[in-house]
Amino acid sequence: MKRLLGVLCAVTLLSGAEYAYGQVGFGAQLSWADDTEFGIGARAVVDLTPLTNGLEAIGSFDYFFPDQPLGADINYWEINANLAYVFRGVPSLAPYLGGGLNFAHASVSVDALGVPVGGSNTELGLNLLGGARMNLGPVQPFGELRIELGGGEQFVIAGGVLF
Repeated sequence: MKRLLGVLCAVTLLSGAEYAYGQVGFGAQLSWADDTEFGIGARAVVDLTPLTNGLEAIGSFDYFFPDQPLGADINYWEINANLAYVFRGVPSLAPYLGGGLNFAHASVSVDALGVPVGGSNTELGLNLLGGARMNLGPVQPFGELRIELGGGEQFVIAGGVLF
């Protein structure tokens, strides 16, 4: 998992300049969720305006750091694939609303009387989201609120930058 996170961060940093041209953007994000608390991740945004009128595809990966009860090792991550309609009335601000799919994976392992015991669960759910991105040139900060129905089943606040 650490290797995957490292690769995603490297791709984010090395591929960032494309979004300045309005086609594809990559970035990093920090998240907070009401169940799994703090998370870090990567985001990709594809402007679909040449094909549609104002739609963007938003993909993200978040690795969360939930509380670890004594003796337990809990891992939790999510992949999100969303479509959002961008309201383009103000040049420096791009608010959006959308929805999509949430793919959530959780695993836990504990040592019960010297015997390792564990399990994992993966679920698919739906997202409802809204947010805004500030158009400040090549660096574009964003903020987002996401409600996960099924899958992760939590409320998430995310923010970061696109390059």
